Amino acid sequence: MKKSIIPFLLLTLSFPGSFSQNCNCVADFDWMVSTFKTNDAGFSYVIEKKGLDEYVKHTELSRQKAMQTDSMYACLKVMQDWLAFFRKGHIGIHPKGGYGQGSGNPQLSEKSKDSIRSLYKNEETVNLIESGLKDLLRVKAGETHPIEGVWKDNNYTIGIIRSAENSRKFTAFIIKADSIYWVPGQKKAELTLRDDSSFSMIYSMRDHSRKNETARIVGKSGNLLMMINTLWLKVYPEQELSQSDQLYIKLRSSTNPFLESLSRNTLYLRIPSFQYEQKTLIDSVLSKYDSLIRTKPNLIIDIRNGTGGSDLSFFQLLPYIYTQPLREIEMQYYATELNAEQYDDWANTIKDPAQSEYCRNVARKMRQNPGRFIVLDSSRVSIDSSYKAIQTPSRVAIICNQYNGSTDESFLLKAKQSLKVKVFGRPTFGVLDFSNIHIVESPDGLFNLIYCMTTSFRIPDFPIDGIGVQPDFFIDETIPEEDWVSYVQSVVER
Repeated sequence: MKKSIIPFLLLTLSFPGSFSQNCNCVADFDWMVSTFKTNDAGFSYVIEKKGLDEYVKHTELSRQKAMQTDSMYACLKVMQDWLAFFRKGHIGIHPKGGYGQGSGNPQLSEKSKDSIRSLYKNEETVNLIESGLKDLLRVKAGETHPIEGVWKDNNYTIGIIRSAENSRKFTAFIIKADSIYWVPGQKKAELTLRDDSSFSMIYSMRDHSRKNETARIVGKSGNLLMMINTLWLKVYPEQELSQSDQLYIKLRSSTNPFLESLSRNTLYLRIPSFQYEQKTLIDSVLSKYDSLIRTKPNLIIDIRNGTGGSDLSFFQLLPYIYTQPLREIEMQYYATELNAEQYDDWANTIKDPAQSEYCRNVARKMRQNPGRFIVLDSSRVSIDSSYKAIQTPSRVAIICNQYNGSTDESFLLKAKQSLKVKVFGRPTFGVLDFSNIHIVESPDGLFNLIYCMTTSFRIPDFPIDGIGVQPDFFIDETIPEEDWVSYVQSVVER
């Protein structure tokens, strides 16, 4: 769809709901290879860059591995490795019903739950429960380190206690979790205090694989712990949160957009996601505060840790940043029957009549030109001059980071054409050259394959994949993430 991109997915996997299940790996592998090379818009581009010989060798080696396994998880790893040859985003192979961050647990049978627990039953444990940890901390009152206590995020409640043998080492253990992949008492992480007050950490992921990470206490209250791009809140011993910490928790935890006034001249707009389902909420916030936004000189738009989504979700933002006609490099569509079916499906679900008809036109033209790249008109560039420039806000700052991709990057490319916009933060993830993903199910129903149906005319001259959109103001590591908003505010208010 010309103006809409489905949420992008990284190659970050959760385990399948029944990963002890066997599969015909070579059949699944062959289906994936055939489906991907027949339908993916970026396949031929990568083959031209890396060479057919390298592709053939990579595929043959991967297929040999597939022939040697019937384990669903081992097969998944083989197929992931094959796909990694092509690009890092807008691509993937996942267990059906269990892909992507935040997917939680699919509906598991009791047998599947027991098989998962049995895999990890011999993990190291800590002989403490929540009440016992609290009693211990009360006894040690005045002698505890700020990291000791009970912490929570969306998935876990974790206790952290100092080692009796080494005062610089701490153990994190599960107090409450899903009781499938993790059960109370199991050791979740080891932390070692560094001289700069951060912690080196050996953290166990959902599958209990170890990962070396850094953790640090952030904010002014001492009640926030940042690790693996996740914010933890200390719930015991509890301390009063500062106003800035409250805002930081809100921007990290809220799944809906919101607007806050930072000062007499500066407004802060947080948009966690451009998913199409969020469009109504984004438009509602903008409509509610439209008159206020138009009277304030400074607007900060924070899209950090975005999810991608649909360009339609950010259209109502454009009037506030517009200063001159917006140029957009168009895309071409790879025509196959499977891709045409997806555009027909979109046409049946999108409420906007013009967008729905656009999808039907794409599907019709695809069926007329199988195996070719198509466009709906001859122009490779569109120019949008439908907006009228407004005087205020006169300064717009957009905050992004390395976790923004896809539609987030599409928004930034438009925003950077405005004379009133500056982008702050880090280079984005870099997944925009190939877009409009399609998710298809394997014949045996075990896997979902994700590939792309469109490619941008920007490449090869102006690639985003693997590079990202570059900020105007790079925020280096000396400015902690929790201070980014105040830093950006200080810049725009000068």
